[in-house]
Amino acid sequence: MKTPDNPFVLHTYHGKKYFCDREHDIEKLQEHIQNGRNVVLYAWRRLGKTALIQRFFDLLEEEGEHETIFVDFLACHSIDEAVQAIASSLYDRYGKLETGFSASFQKLLASIGATLSFSPLTGAPELSVGVRPPDSEPKSLTALGEFLRERKKKIVLCMDEFQQIAHFEEAKAEAVFRFWTQQFPDIRFIFSGSHRTMMVEMFASASRPFYQSAQLLSLKPIPLDRYTDFIQGHFAEAGKSISKEQIERVYTWARSQTYTIQLVCNYLYSRSTVVEDAEIEQVLVEILEQQQAVFANFSKILTHTQWRVLKAIAKAEPLHNPLSKDFLQKYRLGAASSVSTALKALQKSEMVVVDEGAYLVHEVLLARWMARL
Repeated sequence: MKTPDNPFVLHTYHGKKYFCDREHDIEKLQEHIQNGRNVVLYAWRRLGKTALIQRFFDLLEEEGEHETIFVDFLACHSIDEAVQAIASSLYDRYGKLETGFSASFQKLLASIGATLSFSPLTGAPELSVGVRPPDSEPKSLTALGEFLRERKKKIVLCMDEFQQIAHFEEAKAEAVFRFWTQQFPDIRFIFSGSHRTMMVEMFASASRPFYQSAQLLSLKPIPLDRYTDFIQGHFAEAGKSISKEQIERVYTWARSQTYTIQLVCNYLYSRSTVVEDAEIEQVLVEILEQQQAVFANFSKILTHTQWRVLKAIAKAEPLHNPLSKDFLQKYRLGAASSVSTALKALQKSEMVVVDEGAYLVHEVLLARWMARL
């Protein structure tokens, strides 16, 4: 992978040098995988969950005993689309050989009814699964699992945004995937998701198929002292400087969210040799102004009461009692019953979350933008 122009990368994992800390989380993942445990990794959005998995996979591959596969379920709406996503990830890992497909991969494509074509626009290969008999998905999953079981090395497969299967067209989706993971006890599965409530319910509720089938691992923010060392190190390497107090300002404003810290530091690194306090404030305002067109649309999507409650929570952060008389009166929200209904809807969609007893607007940049209204 090419060296990034800016060390505060925003969109993907670029290697150990540009990855901050997470040593404890990596150790826990390693302990679980080495001892035959499947893992549920869940976190608030934009805390660096996917980058952590990619860093962990890098370490496993370097050790030489495992092969790793990463599958993203975010765009999947059915078991069939999930099968196609897994097959595409296997193609990325095992299908691209200079001499063509291996016999085992050709057999896999045939068994799941998949065909390989090339995009007329980009020339990139595209896997597609044709029309198949009803209820054929379990057989396709079995074929995918058998292909992986035949690998010489141990397999670790991560299904990212796994909570999506709760919204699949098929009501039985969770049961189908639970049966699949039970079929292949030699494969280690990491189920990751950014909808904390749904992920916990899926694996901790006795009425759900995945009940107590994996170890829960909650991802927390990177500590300020670790981030300070990381940020100052990259600034110093380029002959630049930023103070501990300034980093703490960024860290607090970003509510310790990895993506937002990276975003602000990306701007500051690109503009300054010696960061000034006024420049930090300018960057924060600029970032919010760039998001204004997007954030303003939420007022059209939400009900009037939901919008007003969301705005009040952003202004009052951290809020511990959203139904208190003082809060309702200060922001003129009306009856507690109406606020309660709006709050439940906002929590269900995870626009509002409760973290350590405090009600927060989940998306940090949205919260900071609304607080200025």
